[in-house]
Amino acid sequence: MRKHKDNVELPVEKDPFVIFQFVKLEGIRGKEKYKKSRFVSPIFGRSVKDVVTVPFTIKDTGDTTRRFDAFRTKPKLTDEEAKRKHGNKYYEFTNIVSNKTRAEYFGESSYVPTNEKDVEDTHERKIISPIGGHYKDRSPKPDPMPFKANPEPQRRVASVAPVFQERKVEVEPVVGTYVRRAPVDPSSIKSSEFGTNPNQQIPVVEQKRFERDVHIQKVEHDHYILPSIKLFSKKERDLNEKPQWLLDQIDIINATLSQFGIEGFVSGSKKGPTVTRYEVSLDPGVNVKRILSIQDNLMMNLASQSLRIEAPVPGKPYVGLEVPNYKPEIVAFGNVVDQKEFLDDLDHPLKVALGVDIDGENIYVDIQSMPHGLIAGATNSGKSVCVNTFLVSLLLKNSPKDLKMILIDPKMVELTPYNGLPHLITPVITDVKMAAAALNWAVSEMEKRYQTFANSRSRDIKSFNDNVKRGLVDLEKMPFIVIVIDELADLMAVAAHEVEDAIQRLTQKARAAGIHLLVATQRPSTDVVKGTIKSNIPARIAFKVASFVDSTTILDGAGAEALLGKGDMLLKRSDRTHRLQGAYIPDEEIYAVTDFIKKQSGGSNYVFEHDALKQQSRSREAIQDELFRDVAYFVVESGNASINSIQKEFTIGFNRAQKLVEMLEEYEIVAPNQGTKAREVLVTISELNDILADL
Repeated sequence: MRKHKDNVELPVEKDPFVIFQFVKLEGIRGKEKYKKSRFVSPIFGRSVKDVVTVPFTIKDTGDTTRRFDAFRTKPKLTDEEAKRKHGNKYYEFTNIVSNKTRAEYFGESSYVPTNEKDVEDTHERKIISPIGGHYKDRSPKPDPMPFKANPEPQRRVASVAPVFQERKVEVEPVVGTYVRRAPVDPSSIKSSEFGTNPNQQIPVVEQKRFERDVHIQKVEHDHYILPSIKLFSKKERDLNEKPQWLLDQIDIINATLSQFGIEGFVSGSKKGPTVTRYEVSLDPGVNVKRILSIQDNLMMNLASQSLRIEAPVPGKPYVGLEVPNYKPEIVAFGNVVDQKEFLDDLDHPLKVALGVDIDGENIYVDIQSMPHGLIAGATNSGKSVCVNTFLVSLLLKNSPKDLKMILIDPKMVELTPYNGLPHLITPVITDVKMAAAALNWAVSEMEKRYQTFANSRSRDIKSFNDNVKRGLVDLEKMPFIVIVIDELADLMAVAAHEVEDAIQRLTQKARAAGIHLLVATQRPSTDVVKGTIKSNIPARIAFKVASFVDSTTILDGAGAEALLGKGDMLLKRSDRTHRLQGAYIPDEEIYAVTDFIKKQSGGSNYVFEHDALKQQSRSREAIQDELFRDVAYFVVESGNASINSIQKEFTIGFNRAQKLVEMLEEYEIVAPNQGTKAREVLVTISELNDILADL
């Protein structure tokens, strides 16, 4: 068995780690050390003050030999004569300045020299103790009082463990959003049996969704019932405000900001139906425009099809990044209109439901405060659906006695469900010339209303209707008139001058008369939406457009080119631009509303038909041409309706003569064209007088 030998380790005390301080050595860079000494003048010695003064130099000007000729009593000798007579040329400086001569010239000096010896300043060098946490001064220190009556207690230092600073984990703040209450199942409600007979069966009251009281308004001897909200379907929204894809996008935005050195982070988010707004908080001193410069990089990192930056968010100290949702939601029209603030707002009969914004709030617009609207966007972006939401919202709140409408639909398919409604002044207009005549009728109606207001001491349609209600005016109640043009480009292409003048007059003056105009177009260019039209329409709704130029035409700024389409819109009012998702209403619900109104009305009640509009447009053309009456009399008297004879007789061009003959044909004064045969005159002079008298 081997012996185990224990190696005894000696306790060796290691010296503590100490950084010794070296005293600065004087004169280490040179052998001689500079020492300060007293000033000694080369002329006056130590009888001057040891004071540093700024020297005063005199600039040499002119000839040095002739400078002092004015002060000489004897003329100055030349250098050769001075050397011959005095031995050098400096014969004038024989009286060298000394202490004696200085006192003679300048007086006695006030300075009293001292006999003090120069004393060198000596500085004691201090010994610097070494730097170290465990260094102990081992030198003994004498105690001045070795014996004390009350000895001081020994001072103890407590050792505390080092405190490590924990890394603060950034947690995204929870932002409260509006959450709709889920409908309560009636079967889950249990009533208390207190105070009742337990054997008696209590009927279960079925819970109904909010529905206004049906207002029955009398129209002469019949009743008109407003359409019910039950005609519209509803859809539940996704109430999860923080899905996983939203949290991933927050991390991507924070990483992108740090990559470009922008001091900021995402402080909150708002999840809308189709778009989520991330609120970025910037540190003090960071320029907001720096985020605009990395817009393309944010789009690339987020892999989104569009990105709109709102810098800053109005009313908040954040920069808004609007990014499309991973899965968009559809906003049902029934969810937006089935609210108390819309149905019970009787003070605003022209209130319209548009949709839901990013914050989840329902957006309503009052046409009376607009007072006219421009809707523009590319094809298949949601314009026609928006027009339908306007019209259905008006039908839900107004009877035919309170509201009249003129619908102009050059595309012939968008507004056909509204044909036959009692709210229409005339059937849906599809002809461009009749549309211009309808707008001119609206202008004349506006002038008539203003004349009525002036005679009845009323300022606008609201005060006039109040006077009628109180019996101060013996007239009928005046309804609102809403004119909807679904495609302005077709009207401007055929009858630009007449349409532009009518729209300009209506938008300038028709607000107080209760006439409002809604214009929609899919070509928002300057030749369609002209400056005279746009300047008088403050409220504008922009859907997705193709370019920045089109967005500038509608909104006077950028933003519409970054929209998603399918109802994604920008609503511009006087205060700000609002982004929202438009409500969707299917065709079945539109037909359900119109059929409900048609059944109880029993038929349409038009103010005028299309034939009257055609007659009005023809008479307007005839009145515009001053030769129409003369040409009509010439054709009837001569019995010849050829274009050549009219040209020769009245010395006019072919185009004007042809147009006059076509107008004669429309008034059935001459027969239609029969090929090569001449037109036949159909009326006599007496019949012609009757026709012209009706113009």
